[in-house]
Amino acid sequence: MTSKVLENIRVIDITRYVAGPVCAAQFADLGAEVIHIENVGGGEDRSPLPVAPGFNGGAGFIQVNRNKKSLSLDLGHDSGQAILRRLLKTCDILVSNMPQQAAVSLGIDYETVKKIRPDIISVEISSFGSEGPYANRTGFDAIAQVMSGAVHLSGPPGHPTKNAAAWVDMTAGNHATIGALAALLYRNATGEGQKVEVNLLQSAMTVTNYFLLEEALTGMGRESSDNRAQSGGPADLAPTTDGAVYVAVLGQPMFSRFATLIGQPELVDDERFQSDESRAKHGDQLSGMLAAWTAGRSSAQALEQLAAARIPAGPLLKPREVLQDEHVLASGFLERIEVPGLNDPVPYVTPAYRLSKSPASIVTGPPTPGQHTDEILTELGFSPAEIAEFRQQAVV
Repeated sequence: MTSKVLENIRVIDITRYVAGPVCAAQFADLGAEVIHIENVGGGEDRSPLPVAPGFNGGAGFIQVNRNKKSLSLDLGHDSGQAILRRLLKTCDILVSNMPQQAAVSLGIDYETVKKIRPDIISVEISSFGSEGPYANRTGFDAIAQVMSGAVHLSGPPGHPTKNAAAWVDMTAGNHATIGALAALLYRNATGEGQKVEVNLLQSAMTVTNYFLLEEALTGMGRESSDNRAQSGGPADLAPTTDGAVYVAVLGQPMFSRFATLIGQPELVDDERFQSDESRAKHGDQLSGMLAAWTAGRSSAQALEQLAAARIPAGPLLKPREVLQDEHVLASGFLERIEVPGLNDPVPYVTPAYRLSKSPASIVTGPPTPGQHTDEILTELGFSPAEIAEFRQQAVV
């Protein structure tokens, strides 16, 4: 069996919803033992996007809590704190996502936990960071989206549009994982732990940074342009006889190939289309030419001709169509995992990075609430009588 790169690492996951659980799930994919601590009976983040009657976990929870163990624990109870302290002594990485005041009240802030485990790596994910006037505010993905500039630049002109996908949460989770892995390397070299801080707003701003740079340097006040790209062109979603395709033309050689493809080679000499910037400025006209060309073709026909001309393009797919796409299936982008309580296997997207010698993998779906409580408490040295007392007190 191929060894996992983090198989000797224990992670305590005191998170909910998306960004924090994503970080912890990636450790689990790489072989770490991840213990997800949630309220007795299950956390409130289990309910969104329900997938089956009676199943305690919606689509989001299923995705970001794969490969984990579940320990149900009341952290507000003295006995719950005693269990947590004993668990922390065995922990390499603690992942939490809550405002600093809440973390302090639960005893999971870095200053507290490093007294229990001096070399611990504490990954703290918040909405706005630990400093500044918004430090103790709560927030979600959408809040960071609208505050990053992304929503203002998205959607039809005059109609700012949030993206349905939780790209801020996912980005923050990835940043947290990168930071924690760097901290692990530092600990391996020095023996010292540290705090890793990530927040949603700053993570979102890393994605919109080039627009922020442009605004700072030019003051141009860029506005939204619906599906049309704001740099280069034509770059837009164009209708076909059976759907739509997105086409993205960037750079003069590619534009020359596009002009030839649509039977208008003279466009190369048109003064309106002499650079990416000028083509973006006249993008509505180019989008019209593109739409006229695609309107008489099926998506498959248009994509075949665009590919032959080496012009990037892709079909507009519904979620069901993504699951059935021939390239997705042939490339192994999905792995279907049996999850108790669900009639159909769960189509997990496999880890997007591929390691040739120590691959990450998804082995199990999410745990049921408290599924591994007895196992974990026994491993920590608690007796059956003590565990029974914890249950009677509703601590676990």
